[in-house]
Amino acid sequence: MFLFFFLLLCIGLNIFRDYGVHWDEYNNQHFGDRLVNFISPVVPAKTLFAGHTKYYVKHDFIHGPIVEILLTSLTKVLRLKDSRDIIFIRHLSIFLLFYIGMVFFYLLCLRYFKSWRLALLGAVFLALSPRIFAEAFYNTVDIAFMVFFVISIFTLLLVLDKRSFLSIAAHSLVCAFLINIRLIGLTLPIFTIFFFCLEFLYADSRLDKIAAVKSIVIYVFLLALFTVILNPFLWPHPLDNFIFLINSANNFTAHRYDFYLGQYRLLSQQPWHYAPVWMAVTTPLIYTALFCIGCFDEIKSFFKNPPLPYSVKRNTTILFLWFFLPLMMSKGRIYDGWRHIYFIYPAFLILALTGTRYIWGGIVKLSFKKIGKIMRGAVIILLMFSFLDTTFFMIRNHPYQNLYFNVLVGKNSDDASKNFTLDYWGLSNRKALEYILKNDRSAHIPIFAAQWAGKVNAKILPYADRGRIVFAPINKSKYFLTTDMQNPCPHYLNEEYCGKEYYSIKVDGMKIIVVYKLK
Repeated sequence: MFLFFFLLLCIGLNIFRDYGVHWDEYNNQHFGDRLVNFISPVVPAKTLFAGHTKYYVKHDFIHGPIVEILLTSLTKVLRLKDSRDIIFIRHLSIFLLFYIGMVFFYLLCLRYFKSWRLALLGAVFLALSPRIFAEAFYNTVDIAFMVFFVISIFTLLLVLDKRSFLSIAAHSLVCAFLINIRLIGLTLPIFTIFFFCLEFLYADSRLDKIAAVKSIVIYVFLLALFTVILNPFLWPHPLDNFIFLINSANNFTAHRYDFYLGQYRLLSQQPWHYAPVWMAVTTPLIYTALFCIGCFDEIKSFFKNPPLPYSVKRNTTILFLWFFLPLMMSKGRIYDGWRHIYFIYPAFLILALTGTRYIWGGIVKLSFKKIGKIMRGAVIILLMFSFLDTTFFMIRNHPYQNLYFNVLVGKNSDDASKNFTLDYWGLSNRKALEYILKNDRSAHIPIFAAQWAGKVNAKILPYADRGRIVFAPINKSKYFLTTDMQNPCPHYLNEEYCGKEYYSIKVDGMKIIVVYKLK
C-alpha cells in the first residue's frame, strides 16, 4: 500500500509540468483574483461587499469560489507573478488535492469492505482511470468536487457509526466545502439529514432520539456557519444571496452545442443516454463489467433472507443514491463529456469492487478445487491485462490521457472523432505552439487559433517564446491551429487556402489537433 502511494506521488511530482492549459483556466483564475481582492485585510469587514456586486460576472455563479480563493491565495503567498509559474503551481496543487482524495478513497473502501486488499485495488482502479488521472492536474472544479465528495461520504459514515461533536463538525466543514465548489453538493446535507431522521425513527430509547435530534441541530448550524464563512458572496446577505445562487443554478442554460454520436445538438436536446454512453466508452471496459456484476450482487443481497444488518443496508443505499441520483438528474445539464458528474465515479468503482468480491467469493465456493484455481487465475490475468493495457496507453500517450476511449467506441481510430468531441479542453494547443516555435525561427510568428484555448496555452510558454507569438486575424496569419476534428478546415476557408498539414498530434492514431501553414 505504502509503495503504491509513494510511487503515485513521485509520478505526479515528475509530470505535473507536462500538461497544457484548458480553455477555462483564466476564467477560474480571474474568479479567484476578484474574491481575494475583496477579502483583502485592507477592506473593513463590515463594508466588505457594499456596492461591489457589480464586479461579479456570470462565470462567478456557475460554481463556487473556495478552491479558486485558496489557489489564488497560494500564488500570492509565494509571490508568483509570471503566468507560467502560476499555472504550474495550480497544476501541482490540484494533483496534491487529488492525491489526498486517493488516500480518502482508500480509507472509504477499507471502511466499506473491511479488506485492505480490496481497498488497495480500488485505489489502483482510480489511478488507472486515464481521463480522471489526466484531469487531476488541471481541472480545479470537477476533480476538486470529486475529492470533497469522497471525503464527505467518508465523514458521513463516521458520523452515522459513531456520533461525536468532532465528527459532526468535520462532516459539516467538508459539506460546506462541497457546496462552495458546486451547489449540487447540497445532496450531501440532504443525505445526512435523511439518515439522521431514520436513526431518530428507529431509535430504541428516548435518549437515542434526543441524541439524533441534537446531531441534526448541531450539523445544520455548523453547516450553515461554515458555508457562509467559505463564500464571501454570502457575507452581506447570507440567506438572500444563497437563494440567488440556487436560482442561478436552477435557471442555468448554456446556449451551446455539443457533438455527440455524430451530431451537433443543443445541450437541452441531448438524449437521456448522453452521460451513460460517455462513461461507457471512456472507462476501462473491465471496470464497467465488474460494476454491472456489483450492482446485481448489491441488489440481491439487499433483499436476501435473513435480512442484512441496518448499517449494511444503509451503506448500500448511500452508494446507490451517490451514483444513480446525479446520473438521472444530469440530462441537459452537462457537456464536454461527463466531467460535471465525475464525483459519481468513486461510487461506480466501489460497485466494481463489489463485483470483484462477488466473483472471487463465488469461485471460492466451487466444489471442484481445480476449476476454482483456474478461474481465479483467469480473473487475475484479466485484471492484469487491463491494468497493463491502460498503463501502456497512459505512458504512450502522455500527457493526453484525457483522450482515452475503449473498444466500444469503434474499431478504427477515426470512429471516436466521428461520434464524440475529442480535445474539448484544448490542451494539445500547447505542444502545437511549442512545435511552431521550435521549427520557425522568425522573431514574430502570426498565428490564428480557431479556439480560445490556443491563445490561453501561450501563457504556459517561457517568457521569451511568448513574445514571439502574435495572434492575428486569419488573413494575416502564417499558421492556423484547430482542435475541431469534425471541421478541421472550416467553412470560411477552402482546402487550398489551408494548404497541407504542417503538424498534427495523434493519440493512438486518432488526430486531436491540426496545424496548417497558410498560403
